[in-house]
Amino acid sequence: MTMTQAALVNHTFLTYFIPWDQFKGTYNPTIYNSYTEKYIELTKNKHSQLSADFETDYHFINDAEYCISLFEKYNLKRFGANDLFNIKFLLLEEYFEKYDAITYIDFDVVQVGTPTRDQIENLKTHECAIRHTPSNPEYLIHKNVKRLCEFFDVPYIQEDVFTNNNGVFTISKEGWKKLDYLNSLRKIYNHLDEQFSSELCDESLFNFIRLLSQVPVINLDEQFNSFARSREEYIRLDKNDFRMIHFSKDTGKQVLNELLFDPNSILY
Repeated sequence: MTMTQAALVNHTFLTYFIPWDQFKGTYNPTIYNSYTEKYIELTKNKHSQLSADFETDYHFINDAEYCISLFEKYNLKRFGANDLFNIKFLLLEEYFEKYDAITYIDFDVVQVGTPTRDQIENLKTHECAIRHTPSNPEYLIHKNVKRLCEFFDVPYIQEDVFTNNNGVFTISKEGWKKLDYLNSLRKIYNHLDEQFSSELCDESLFNFIRLLSQVPVINLDEQFNSFARSREEYIRLDKNDFRMIHFSKDTGKQVLNELLFDPNSILY
């Protein structure tokens, strides 16, 4: 796809923020208690700048009642622990009514620098792209995917399972149709016991569903999802060029909280 074609893609960035304590049984990092209106506005400003740099739209959703209503609208079971993560996929179904491509970004992803034209084209034009690394068979994601493959009689090849991070991903409307994500999710929840269903994180589910649907997934370039899971990782990141820094895990969010109180940080 040429840059001219990429510029014509009807694309948006999409993110949401719903207080975790509204979802029974959900893991609630203490950092989320510090997400004040000030932080929310700072993040919205950064994401708005990101969308402007990519010459695209941006949607920030924080209407809890609307988000929760989507479970009934799309007939998706709720398990408390997974509800917050599944909202992103319900929102994709909603927003593909309007857009041909969506880049989902977590609320704790912060941009530095300005993207090049090649980076703009790269991020906006994939059918399905997410950052992933080879999976360790001892990791829970790998064990869950293997168990799902066995249950649903999907060919299991150890090398085909990866460790993915759903903090940033791009998917086209065509890719979303091929994944048939919500139907696959309903199938999983309807056939598994509630205990195992509630233990399945969104990374495990995405990993398995792309195997089930046989949709190829591009490994998203590191600059679009640069992990800052600790102060050491954050310090090592080159911040002179464009990248989207993802403050993942509780330890990364502690770093993000420190930046919130530093007026010279990348949040400002």
